[in-house]
Amino acid sequence: MGVQLPVFMSRFISTMTRPSGIHEVSAGSSARTELRDAELVERAKSKDRAAEELLYRIHVGAVGALSLRLLGRSSEAEDVVQDAFVTAFSRLTQLRDGRLFRAWLMRITVHEVHRRFRRRKLLRILGLDRGHDDASLALLASPVVSAEQRAELAALDRVLAELPPRQRVVWTLRHVEGCELAEIATACEASLATIKRWLSRADARVRAFASGEVPGG
Repeated sequence: MGVQLPVFMSRFISTMTRPSGIHEVSAGSSARTELRDAELVERAKSKDRAAEELLYRIHVGAVGALSLRLLGRSSEAEDVVQDAFVTAFSRLTQLRDGRLFRAWLMRITVHEVHRRFRRRKLLRILGLDRGHDDASLALLASPVVSAEQRAELAALDRVLAELPPRQRVVWTLRHVEGCELAEIATACEASLATIKRWLSRADARVRAFASGEVPGG
């Protein structure tokens, strides 16, 4: 398991905007949601464009919000949304169980996010990264948060930006999106042990920041 976060982190999470919900399905609606997706997937496999459009409309909001939170840049998040759905629809025949469409789409989205992180790293090495982090945790926070809380979130943003992308993604999926570890392992295509190790390292870094051992500025 990851290192237990300090109490202050709950305050951070509570000030953020609502999680994307890509992994959230209530117990009562889970079966109905899965059956709906399964039916639409089967229709889409038969080149039913109306089914594709409906799948897109149902899930695009969650995919967009998830991409935005993981990347912190709206322009890159928009590209991820487009590429994730293009990939999903082009490979739909590979999905054997249509009930798993949401989880499968989440995995594709996370994969596309990592592609953007790799591209961003290359551009920085070349001195060509002109992107702007216009969707950081501080900027996504509720308008009612205090200036002090927003400053703390901005400092946390800087700490997270220094993490390796895989640790940043895992930390965000766990502590911002509220995903279970098994869901994160599936989305990141890694073993549960590996996810726990990445999360523990990210948690330790955030705890160091909380205790003042790591400067946020």
